[in-house]
Amino acid sequence: MCTPLGPAPVGDPGGRCGGTGRGAGEPSVHDAASSHSPGQVPQAAPSQQDLTGSQPQQGPGGEGPLLGLRSAIILVLGVLVASAAGVLTYRAQQDPATAALAAGGAFAGGVLFFQKIIAG
Repeated sequence: MCTPLGPAPVGDPGGRCGGTGRGAGEPSVHDAASSHSPGQVPQAAPSQQDLTGSQPQQGPGGEGPLLGLRSAIILVLGVLVASAAGVLTYRAQQDPATAALAAGGAFAGGVLFFQKIIAG
């Protein structure tokens, strides 16, 4: 009879006694790896597969995205409308304060408009 003295080294899954440390009937990793033919690539068991590809991307800290796709599109369109209004107002008036006020109003109006028309 053999009793292991402690945890087995990394390369020795069975410990010093040669036992597997698993219940009866459970295949070892070596048994699963040697069961494939030389031309085949071994595949992971279903419980070991990485399923992160099917989940949405997450930001730092495990949180979801900072801004949804719909909101991002609405804000980008608002910025485009504000930029156009600001540039056209500046070219007509040659006054930066008037152009900034026109751009701000156009941004607010554009965001409200695009929020209404883009399906959500």
